Amino acid sequence: MGWAGRTVTTARWAGILVGLATLVLGLHARAAGGDEAAAATTEPPNFLVVLVDDQSLNSFKRAYMPQTFDRIVDRGTRFRSGVAAPPLCCPDRAGILTGQYPHNHGVFSNNPGYASLREPHNTLPVWLQRAGYRTGFVGKFLNGYTEVAGASPAPGFDHWFGFLGFPGYYDYDVTVNGRVRHFGSRRSDYSTDVLTRKAKRFLEKSSHSSDPFLLWLAYEAPHGWRSPVYPCRRAASPGPPDRASVRAVEHVPLPRPPSFNERDVSDKPAAIRNLPRLDHQEIKEIKNNWHCTLAAIAELDQGVGRVMRELKRDGEARNTIVIYVSDNGNFFGEHRRPNGKADIYEPALNVPYAVKVPDAYRRGSRVPERHAVVSNQDIAATLVDYADRYLGGVATCAGPSDCRRMDGRSLAPLVGGRGTWPRNRGVLAEIASGDHRYEAIRIPRYVYSELATGYRELYDLRTDPYELDNRARDPDLATTQRTLAARLALLRSCSGVQGRDAPSARPFCE
Repeated sequence: MGWAGRTVTTARWAGILVGLATLVLGLHARAAGGDEAAAATTEPPNFLVVLVDDQSLNSFKRAYMPQTFDRIVDRGTRFRSGVAAPPLCCPDRAGILTGQYPHNHGVFSNNPGYASLREPHNTLPVWLQRAGYRTGFVGKFLNGYTEVAGASPAPGFDHWFGFLGFPGYYDYDVTVNGRVRHFGSRRSDYSTDVLTRKAKRFLEKSSHSSDPFLLWLAYEAPHGWRSPVYPCRRAASPGPPDRASVRAVEHVPLPRPPSFNERDVSDKPAAIRNLPRLDHQEIKEIKNNWHCTLAAIAELDQGVGRVMRELKRDGEARNTIVIYVSDNGNFFGEHRRPNGKADIYEPALNVPYAVKVPDAYRRGSRVPERHAVVSNQDIAATLVDYADRYLGGVATCAGPSDCRRMDGRSLAPLVGGRGTWPRNRGVLAEIASGDHRYEAIRIPRYVYSELATGYRELYDLRTDPYELDNRARDPDLATTQRTLAARLALLRSCSGVQGRDAPSARPFCE
C-alpha cells in the first residue's frame, strides 16, 4: 500500500514533520545547484532481510539458485567481498541485530550466545518499531535465545515465528507470538517450506497495513543437522526435503579448489598443521554433504522465489529493499577442514551478499557488482539510514538516554544512493569460541590475523586467492603487515563511524 494512503499514528507526526522540513530544504539545495537527485518517492521503504545459515560462495551460483539470482541478485547489487564478521552464527547475527562488532555488543561465541548480548532491548527491530514500522521475525534467531527468553518474542518484534530450542528440518518446535507449536515428519512440515509460508503470510497482511514493514526471514538451510532423509543423516549434513531432491543433484561434482586437501600446511597455525590429509572415506563424506547442501539450497531457492513473488503480487516490490546474506560460510575440504566454519579463511569469511534497492530509492542506475568490503554490521546501518531519510529521525535508542553507536556503515553509497565510502575500508573479525580465538582485519586485497597463541597470518588475496601461502614472515610484505597490524589495533576498540557519529575517547571504525 502506498504511503499516501496510510493512516499515520499520532506518535509519528513529529518525525514526519521533521522529514517534510528536511525534504523542503533538500529541494531548495537542489534548486541552488546541489547534486542530490530529486527523490522519486516520499514513501519510507519496507525491508526484507533474507538470512541463510552456513551458505558458502561455492553454492551461491545461478545454476543452483536461479530464482534468487533472477529476483534479487540480477536486479540488485552483488557484493563480492561480503564478510561475515566474525564467521560464526551467533556473533554474526548479533552484528546484524545491533550494527556493532562483538567487543561492543558482547557476543563472541555461540555459547552462551544471546545471554552475552548487551542491551538486548536496544536493537534494530526496536528502533524501527519505535519509528512506526510493522516488524516480523520468521525462522532461526540467535543461539541461546530460548534459554534466556523461553517462548517470548525478542524485543522489537510485533510478529514472531521462531524456532524454540534447536532448529531443525523435521520434528522441531516453534513459538508463535509466545505459543508453542510442534512440527513433525510430514513433507509439509519441512521447515524451509514452513518458514516460506509464514513469511508470505506476514507480507500479505503487511500489504493491508498502514505502516511500512521489516521482515527478518532467517532460514535454517543449508546448516548441517542430522536429517531423517537418506543419505543426509550425518550430523554435518544439511537436511534436504526428500530423497528425490538429493538424486536430482548427485551428478554435480564436488568443488576442488587448490586449497582442497591442502598438501603443504607448514605455514598454517597448529590447528591446521595438526590435521592429517583427508582420506578417501572423508572425501566421500564431504561429497555427500555437498549434494545434501545443494538439495537443501534448491528448496531454499524455491522459497525465496515464492516470497519475492508475494512481494510483487502485493504491490510492495517497488517499495521494498531486499538483502540476501549468509551468517558465515562452510568448509568442504579446504585447508583439510572437512566441514565447519569460524576459521579466518575465505570459505568461512567471504559469504553470499546481495542488496536489491528499488528504482525509487536510488539516485541513478543499478550497480550490478561491487568489490568493496562490506559486513553484517552494515545491514542495520543501511536500514536505519534509509528509514531515517523518509521518517525524519530514526534514533538507534531504546530510550532518551539509552542509545547504541553502530560500527557498520550504510551501504547506500554503493547501491546508487548518497554518501561516500572509504576506498580501502577494513572490517574486523573477532572471535573467542573454543579453539578459535583471534582478531583479524579484512580489506579488499589482504586478510591479516593475530591468534591468541601469538601466531600471525597474512594472505594476499589478489595473488593468492586460495590462501596457500602465509606471508606473515615475508620481508617483502613487512610494511604492509605493520600497517595492517596498526589498523587492527585500532579496530579492536573502535566505536562508531566518522562523519556520522560524535567523536569519543575510542577510535572510529574505519
